[in-house]
Amino acid sequence: MTRAALLLAGGAGTRLRPLSSDENPKQFLRLWGGKSLLQMTYERVRDLPVFISTNEMYREKALDHVPDAHVIAEPARRNTAPALALCCFEIGARMGEETVVAALPADHFIADEAEFRRVLDRAFAYAEAHDVLVTIGITPNEPNTGYGYLELGEPVADRVVALRRFVEKPDRAHAEEFVRAGNYVWNGGIFVWRVSVFRAALEQHAPEIANVTRERYEEVPSISIDYALMEKARNVVCVPGEFGWSDVGSWDALIRSGAEIPEGVRPE
Repeated sequence: MTRAALLLAGGAGTRLRPLSSDENPKQFLRLWGGKSLLQMTYERVRDLPVFISTNEMYREKALDHVPDAHVIAEPARRNTAPALALCCFEIGARMGEETVVAALPADHFIADEAEFRRVLDRAFAYAEAHDVLVTIGITPNEPNTGYGYLELGEPVADRVVALRRFVEKPDRAHAEEFVRAGNYVWNGGIFVWRVSVFRAALEQHAPEIANVTRERYEEVPSISIDYALMEKARNVVCVPGEFGWSDVGSWDALIRSGAEIPEGVRPE
């Protein structure tokens, strides 16, 4: 079965201003040995056909960072559900509806690349063999209140677990409770599915997104994939992993990732 990677690179990086800007958001900052987060995300999956989802203003910038990728530019900003639908349907049209797509945020940092690839391969294999939507969860190492959580259910295969529910970013007390419970992981926004399974799930739970086309893109709701689909679907499983993940969503996280921050740059 064919596999492909879709890098989500349309974000504005507002939490790292003034280092990040509308013209040069977080995923394009070359702060890690001269590389950007987008480039490092690409290198993890460069053995696959790679597509980049971004908006029109970043098309050339994305190609400058990753010349070998296929860029699918959104006609307007409409959040992750329309973007994923538009891009996955285009990948399906090019490569076949049974193509398994891994949707990966292009602005996250991962320290243990080898372990991430092992976890991703596990997710690919399960999505190839089952009509499910797979999400990769990150084993928490602290009661972080900046991340959403996933409550895990019973195992359905080796290191694959049924998903009970998505949990919004908690307060400190609930985050501590989740870590103690041991059956919660961070929601990293990483998904793996066959295009046909994704399309069928959208048709059932979010038909207005399932009908998206480039021509009527601005008419569809601006909504995240979690709200539009993942919280509603019953065929969601999770592959947990621990690979030194961060969404680089704060200055502290940026510093911990080992980024080379230019002198004189301070948060607003």
